[in-house]
Amino acid sequence: MTLNCKGKEIEYKEAFALFDPTNSGVIQPQAFADFLALLNDPELTQKVKIPTQPLDYKAFSALLAKSDKGAETSDDAYGLLFKTINKDGSGNISAAELRAALQHFGNNSLSEADIDEIVHEADVSGDGRITLEEFLKIMQKSEKKLRGEHVL
Repeated sequence: MTLNCKGKEIEYKEAFALFDPTNSGVIQPQAFADFLALLNDPELTQKVKIPTQPLDYKAFSALLAKSDKGAETSDDAYGLLFKTINKDGSGNISAAELRAALQHFGNNSLSEADIDEIVHEADVSGDGRITLEEFLKIMQKSEKKLRGEHVL
């Protein structure tokens, strides 16, 4: 399978890393199913068949590419992820919500200080919470880093 756009490949790599926080090189089917359930997107859930075997990156990206025909932009996907993390519906992500989301995806390796640092970096307004706009900026910055672009 050939990906049409380098941007999509980066999005897939970011998603794969999210599903594989231990860098094992595979995503377990249950982790993938949990993520799809967490997104609460019936259309996406219908498009994507949950695998029965662990997925390596190649299989994962092929699966996403099949469901990605005419799909949203990365900002749309990040907006959906933001809403998923923002459990209380306040329009802001707190450090506690971010920690819960990371733990849900199996990333227990970050300390409270690490998570506080992520929130501090993303929180331009300084109120201790991440708005959608701030979240999009930090995710776009992350995409640029993955592409090897210089980021200030």
